[in-house]
Amino acid sequence: MWQKLVTPLVNKGDLTVIGVVQEQHPERAMLYRQWRQLDWPIYVDSLNLLNVSVVPWPTAIDESGVVRHASISPNNLKVEFLNQNYPHTIVPANYNIADQPDLSQLRLRSRQQSNASAWRDLGDALCLSDNKDKETQAIDAYRRAITLNPMDGRAYFRTGVALRRRFESPQRQPGDGQRAVLQWGRALNVNPNQYIWRRRLQQYGPRLDKPYNFYFWIDQARTDILNRGEVPVQLPIEPAGSELAGPTGPGHIAQQIHPRRNVDPQGRITRDSQHLVDLETILTPAQTQPGSSVRVRFVFRLTDNKAVWNNEAEDLYVWLTLSGSMRITEAQWTYKNPPTPESNERRVVDVELALSPEMKRATFGIPGYALYYVCEKTGDRCQYLRHDFTVQLSVDPTAPSLR
Repeated sequence: MWQKLVTPLVNKGDLTVIGVVQEQHPERAMLYRQWRQLDWPIYVDSLNLLNVSVVPWPTAIDESGVVRHASISPNNLKVEFLNQNYPHTIVPANYNIADQPDLSQLRLRSRQQSNASAWRDLGDALCLSDNKDKETQAIDAYRRAITLNPMDGRAYFRTGVALRRRFESPQRQPGDGQRAVLQWGRALNVNPNQYIWRRRLQQYGPRLDKPYNFYFWIDQARTDILNRGEVPVQLPIEPAGSELAGPTGPGHIAQQIHPRRNVDPQGRITRDSQHLVDLETILTPAQTQPGSSVRVRFVFRLTDNKAVWNNEAEDLYVWLTLSGSMRITEAQWTYKNPPTPESNERRVVDVELALSPEMKRATFGIPGYALYYVCEKTGDRCQYLRHDFTVQLSVDPTAPSLR
């Protein structure tokens, strides 16, 4: 609605528009902007520094930089804002210009004041800085804020943002993906009415708890951009699995992509003793209520920069052994091989589980394994290997709900 309303006004020069989106991945906002041919700047506030709890939040600002409406509706934009004559207001030079954060001063202030707000401010500045290890340093600052104020929801949320960034970077540490989900859950537990925090969890969470498919538009955007003779903005982190899944209703049982069959029940396939492939499991939410759903994401990465996937053999396969108190509501048991003979991409497989309402507070170990074909290097010996794992599922009646 807003885009359709303001585009003619922007084209006529009657209005200047600046967008701010609450998005974890800036490149996805850039692709959307290119697709919709938006001629105004869009800023990405991954940390939710604006502290908005709902969107959209349209704010009307006059030529002098004075906020005339903190939240205006599209129906009232012309009458209550554009058609009004506001007095010219003289403001001091650089009044609305923020200085670059001084990290050394912020570090000094956080040590001297030793309060949660000061440490959180330092974490924010580090996340926005050009420091090589900015995520790691920011995570440490946010954790200090949480230690001083265990009810600082903003610090929990921003810790999750920094952890997710590090998870998707070369500086990744084991468990970063799951810890990000855990911190977002803790933030939502502090304030269950915070829309932005809830949406960040739902992005990676079960279909039953989704309001809509978050990135349904990406394929169409790329097609339309290519048809215009342009090159689409490249996404360093492609949406996968739960991020592309649409919502489902209660009682829905999705059709499985691959028949549920234990292909190695006796465990006879050779184990990946060389650790050619690393596996990280991410459960969203990190703690699940009885009777709710949980999304389990399996992320596979080659650990040796010379190793490659062998795509001329069978697809990567995942198996889970479930108890009677769990059932599969959606399963992508395999990762379909690319058309090239060899590749080295990150591979993601998603499985969604529904839990019985009768489950008690406990941590359950779900055993499973993955099978894959991998070569030690291009054109070298390829092996069919098994990787055993245990998914740790935490059930807690007091866990925050994503619905």
